Amino acid sequence: MEFLPFIVIIVLFYFLLIRPQQKRAKEARELQLNLQPGDRVMLTAGLFGTVTEVEETTTNIKVEIADGVVIQVVRQAVAQKVAPADDSDDEAGEETEVEAAADETSADAENVIVDLDKKD
Repeated sequence: MEFLPFIVIIVLFYFLLIRPQQKRAKEARELQLNLQPGDRVMLTAGLFGTVTEVEETTTNIKVEIADGVVIQVVRQAVAQKVAPADDSDDEAGEETEVEAAADETSADAENVIVDLDKKD
């Protein structure tokens, strides 16, 4: 009976911390294994791009981040898939929710830089 609190803490620790982390890792692994050319992705560095080539023999993929700019990254650098950009309407297209959040974050960062330059 005196070990019961320790057992309860261990069980809670497993269900609140370890199990969700394992679930996220499994989802990330499945995402990275199922990448196909043409998928629009966001890298862990915050770069957006389109997968152009998936090397089956290695863990590398090639991502086009701008017209004619292709970088080679490991699959683990892919944070998430994003909705493909719709280029049919206009050149800018509609921003995805993630891209809009990234723009907002960078705008906030610019405000911080402006505040740091002020001398009062």
